[in-house]
Amino acid sequence: METLHNEDMEETYNRRLEKDFVEQLKGRVRRVSKEELRERIITFLQQEVICTLATCSADMPRATVVRYRSYDLTVYILSEGGGKIKNIRANSNVSLSICGPYSGFQSVKGLQAWGRASIIDPQKDRESYSQALHVMNLAARDDLKNIELQRIPDMYIIKIDITRARYLDFPEGILNQVLSI
Repeated sequence: METLHNEDMEETYNRRLEKDFVEQLKGRVRRVSKEELRERIITFLQQEVICTLATCSADMPRATVVRYRSYDLTVYILSEGGGKIKNIRANSNVSLSICGPYSGFQSVKGLQAWGRASIIDPQKDRESYSQALHVMNLAARDDLKNIELQRIPDMYIIKIDITRARYLDFPEGILNQVLSI
């Protein structure tokens, strides 16, 4: 029942957004195919590196700004542990929010994504951990250049398989188009 209510609210909001976009911003709404939307989302995920990860456990939400890397529609986040890991172990449903560079209202690009998270433990799953590290390519990160990576202790990796995403690209006229996987 709650899902239907949320979908109705989203639909009402999307209609109002499209009307305002056309009437006030003089924009043209553009709908893209599922394949093009998927490719745009993958490209957007690869271009950005910071997201807000939302987790929840025992009715206590937690939103954390984190650095990530992605491959296809899978997102990887390095984590020392803490509340994110605890919440994901209790409830694997997560949400991500990512925004592109902002230079005014008409520049807005963003992604909301929902998915299932799992924890890759470096001690328990070396192969998956190694594959995730390869995707994350930590050696290429400018913010880690002055750190000896081999001296950093193994940390958990949060792996998120996106199951639904809502993409917004004002410059292209793509307004909250949804991809369900």
